[in-house]
Amino acid sequence: MDALGTSPTDSVASIEINDALFCEHGKEVCEPCGFDGREDNDAVMGFDPLPRAALELPAYYKNAKDNSYVCKAHANNECKQCFNWKKNITKLHKEAKKTAKAEKNKPKSNLHV
Repeated sequence: MDALGTSPTDSVASIEINDALFCEHGKEVCEPCGFDGREDNDAVMGFDPLPRAALELPAYYKNAKDNSYVCKAHANNECKQCFNWKKNITKLHKEAKKTAKAEKNKPKSNLHV
């Protein structure tokens, strides 16, 4: 799984939102942090890890009472609309497979450059 990057489980600067890992900046893949949570998030959600686009984290904030992360839209730390990672990862996997299939079926040129 070298194509996915390094595992964030050793990172102390990661945050967990409804069972998904993100860097301290709220990104599933973050260059400055060297963070890539795709493989771990896929595994937690029951998927075989494969190269895909990163999850988009909706607007959120940290609840001062219990230090949980909640969505701004509904103020819920287990929001099924904003933090539905399994649905979002399923969509990203389908898009990745579709893109890979389209690339595979592209005609190849016989010309050598």
